[in-house]
Amino acid sequence: MVKFDELGLKKELVDSLKKIKFTETTDIQERVIPIILEEKSVIAKSRTGSGKTGAYLIPLINLAKAGKGTKNLILLPTRELAIQVQNVFEKIAEPMGLSATLVYGGVSMGRQAEELSYGPEFVIGTPGRIKDMFERGHLKLPKIDKVVLDEADQMLDMGFYEDVSYIVDKTSKERKVYLFSATMTDYVKDISSKFMDDAETINSSEDRMPADISHTYVVSERNMKFGFLIKYIEEQNPEKAVIFSNTKSGASFISKRLRESGYRAVQIHGDLTQKQREMSIKSFRKGERFLIATDVAARGMDIPSITHIINYDLPREQKSYVHRVGRTARFGRSGNAMSIILPEESSMLGRIRKSAGIEISKLPFEGQPNEVREDNYYGDRRGPRRGSGGGSRQGSGRKRYGGASSPSRFGRGGGKRKS
Repeated sequence: MVKFDELGLKKELVDSLKKIKFTETTDIQERVIPIILEEKSVIAKSRTGSGKTGAYLIPLINLAKAGKGTKNLILLPTRELAIQVQNVFEKIAEPMGLSATLVYGGVSMGRQAEELSYGPEFVIGTPGRIKDMFERGHLKLPKIDKVVLDEADQMLDMGFYEDVSYIVDKTSKERKVYLFSATMTDYVKDISSKFMDDAETINSSEDRMPADISHTYVVSERNMKFGFLIKYIEEQNPEKAVIFSNTKSGASFISKRLRESGYRAVQIHGDLTQKQREMSIKSFRKGERFLIATDVAARGMDIPSITHIINYDLPREQKSYVHRVGRTARFGRSGNAMSIILPEESSMLGRIRKSAGIEISKLPFEGQPNEVREDNYYGDRRGPRRGSGGGSRQGSGRKRYGGASSPSRFGRGGGKRKS
């Protein structure tokens, strides 16, 4: 790693970075900042938490000229991430005389339009509202010559491909594009080939599962999940944890039951208003112990003090596991990731193990049903394992394995629910 004062940055920018204790680059920053300073396009593959926000904000702030109008556009998949990037911008750009306007849906368009009329040097926002502002004449895309696509894989997978393509195409023909993505999906490859002929490609060495994470799991019948969650919390005593649900209704259920059980918890999902979501993130940052979230709502969330990630529902895609657990073990800290799986999800867990190259240990909790494996660790189609209580599951009847007792053995939370 190198120090920021060795990168040829303006002195007032280096001083500003020192004030927020940014003195040394991360891997992605060391490799990307010089390229952007040379005004070249970049395709960077880097996971959440690698320092990519600074990798593009620092050089773009260094290059920006106050009072020259809107030249920089930063596109992000969610409002929460846009707000987070805006907060980092304000801390870094304070002495530079630069301004940024947040543009996203769910709030009044009038105030955003007014701020855009002042010609901020940066616009930070989500694709849908950015497109609206352009079509209404509030944002002059052809004058923008630097475009950042942050969390590009998530943004494009969420259905923003057409909007992103439309927006980038309307910007200056002399534009430079800076694309940051944790994975290279077909959408990302298509966008990069369409708009980035001369881009330099960076594969960050930090684009790996953080090494300092302990991965564990427990097997549970559906109606026993909350009981196992409480048992884990009681035994591990997490300082600050994010609990992931695959559904909005599930996130509400978990949050409600935790509060009923005496735990400080807030939730974030798509059924909440923007104000409610912002309040939840703020409360979690300031001291709430648990944040219950869906993948989309939590996308881009960056809170370094998270000690535990709990998958109340195992993610439906292998890459989502990496995205989720990458929110712990940040900046040299260690972290913990625990998943509650249904017996039939054992095969999916095995695929996560293999694709991520990690060990996931089974917790020795009593009352767990046996796992039902469609394949073994290496993907061979062998059916359930014998000799380890692998039992069979046929038809719609659900047999209770392993002598799991009533939910009351784990205290509160045994009630049956539908997902």
